[in-house]
Amino acid sequence: MAVLLCSITALAAESYPAEDPELLQRIRNKVTAHLSQLPNYTCHEVVDRLSRLLNSGSSEHHDTLELEVAFVGNKELYARSGETLFEEQSIHNIVPSGTIGSGTFGSIAANVFSGNMSSFQYRGPSKKDGHQTFRYDFRVPRENSQFLVRRKSAEGIAGYKGSFWVDMETLDLVRLEIKVDDIPSHVGVRSIQETMRYKMVKFRNSDFLLPRDSEMAVADEAGYYSLNRIGLERCREFAGESVVTYGAPVDTSPQ
Repeated sequence: MAVLLCSITALAAESYPAEDPELLQRIRNKVTAHLSQLPNYTCHEVVDRLSRLLNSGSSEHHDTLELEVAFVGNKELYARSGETLFEEQSIHNIVPSGTIGSGTFGSIAANVFSGNMSSFQYRGPSKKDGHQTFRYDFRVPRENSQFLVRRKSAEGIAGYKGSFWVDMETLDLVRLEIKVDDIPSHVGVRSIQETMRYKMVKFRNSDFLLPRDSEMAVADEAGYYSLNRIGLERCREFAGESVVTYGAPVDTSPQ
């Protein structure tokens, strides 16, 4: 099984303090500015994959994947561990079996905060991951979504909802949670949830907001539950030894 995306969120119907009418726009401006200013960069990604039957007890460790992932021109590109040549190809070409996803680097946040694809609801102040934060809930309907879910040969675009938390003082993104709840029935995936936690990373003399880790949980109609724990390490800006190609291979001799 292969899928793209997920998160853990509870959306309760409660009353909250009144929202500053300009707060949401300032948050969206801050997040999209971070995304637009990101340099081309690459990180080493480690994915611990666990699985179990839905009606069983604790999950068993399935395997550990190590990949190189790059964020270039608002696209996420993948390569096998240790490789420096990134080609524009689906992650499923590199990891053909088991549960795997993409979008953690920047694509998911860009889809939520950019344009007019999402609707938002203010949920008030809260404490999250050691920060005093503002929380918002959001929804991206299927007709506005770019979230692709794939299982074997079946695939479809799914709608989703979730929550995000930003630091009260800096308005930097602290956590983003997503629950995919509108999956086409023919795909055979029951639910997908993902949580991403963020931190500031220094490239040269500038700080950039990147996800420090994430978790993805997937349940399918066949009765299997998968949990991916994803960590990013050794993030760096592209250097001379890194080559990105689109399409046919090119000469990769050092410049």
